Amino acid sequence: MKKFMKFGCLGFIGIIAIIVIISIASGGGETDTASTNGSNNDSANENKEDSSGEEKTEKLPGIGEAVEVGAMTYTINEKTTAKEVGPSVAPETASGKYIVLDITAVNNGNEAVTIDGSYFKIKQGEKTFEADSMASTTANQNEDGTIKNSFFMEQLNPGSELSGKVVFDVSPDVAGADNLKVEAQEGIFGSVTKTIKLQ
Repeated sequence: MKKFMKFGCLGFIGIIAIIVIISIASGGGETDTASTNGSNNDSANENKEDSSGEEKTEKLPGIGEAVEVGAMTYTINEKTTAKEVGPSVAPETASGKYIVLDITAVNNGNEAVTIDGSYFKIKQGEKTFEADSMASTTANQNEDGTIKNSFFMEQLNPGSELSGKVVFDVSPDVAGADNLKVEAQEGIFGSVTKTIKLQ
């Protein structure tokens, strides 16, 4: 009887030991799989983040592209440089050198808006360059003295567009730089802005 009980206890302990070993082995496999999948997912997420970051840089619009800024659409048609702007009789002369942007603005909203050259700023890294209002007005002046679109507090009705020049007086080094961008804003408060490459 004692022998039977002894073997019965040993058998019971053996069965428990086998169950524990099986559960540990199966649990460890799941952990390994989860950690492997987790690392694969992390790598995939990192790749997505990296690629999305690159896409944002690549998708920055440039010269000739229509850019929606709130209710407005702006197109920088051309970028030129000059020492003087305006009619030959009374031109405006730059302290350094002028960057002249030929811009088309379209009002896609339901109300009239005011357009001004100050809605456009040139950026070079941390530096910001403001438009020269006098030079901008003169640049839009015809030889007979008339001004069609000055980009100086112009009223633009819904569905209408205007094209004109916005001028910046900068140093010759800045005027010739290839890393310039334009920050364009929707209205006077600049609550909506977009960046455009000058390339």
